Amino acid sequence: MDTIERCRIEGCDLAKQVAERVAFDAVQLEGGTMAESRLPRLRWTDVACRRTDLSTVVWEGAKLLRVELRDCRVTGALFADAELDGVRFVGCHLGYASFSGVRCRQVSFESCRLDESVFARAHLVGTSFLDCELDGIDLEGASLKDVDVSTSRLSDIKVGVKDLRGLVVSRAQASVLAALLGLVVRD
Repeated sequence: MDTIERCRIEGCDLAKQVAERVAFDAVQLEGGTMAESRLPRLRWTDVACRRTDLSTVVWEGAKLLRVELRDCRVTGALFADAELDGVRFVGCHLGYASFSGVRCRQVSFESCRLDESVFARAHLVGTSFLDCELDGIDLEGASLKDVDVSTSRLSDIKVGVKDLRGLVVSRAQASVLAALLGLVVRD
């Protein structure tokens, strides 16, 4: 495994790079681009990534541990079957990103846009979506126990009845979900 460790990288240009089993350990990334990189089984440990373009990256099976992504463009990224542990996404654009089959532990999305993102079959137990835009998000087959979306905007979400078990929502969101299920709510 090739490892990049204990450094600060500013304005990197790693767009369209292809490699397997690359590790970043105690790295700070500031600005630049990794757009369209294909890095299966990537490992990030203790990484801070700010204002970096991660659009349409393909990082299947990645392992991210104690990572913060802040103000990054992650549009159309593919994180299928990745493991996220202690990860924070803050102010990121994650529209059309795919987190299918992802396993999350202590993950938070804060003030992020996740329009049309896919979390199908993801294990999201305890994940927080704080003040996020969740228009058209796909949560079908996801484990949503203790997942908090109560401060986020939901519309046109895709979710099954059984998937809703344990999802934390606001009263207004409960009405939206009831309508999705075909329920008529009267006061």
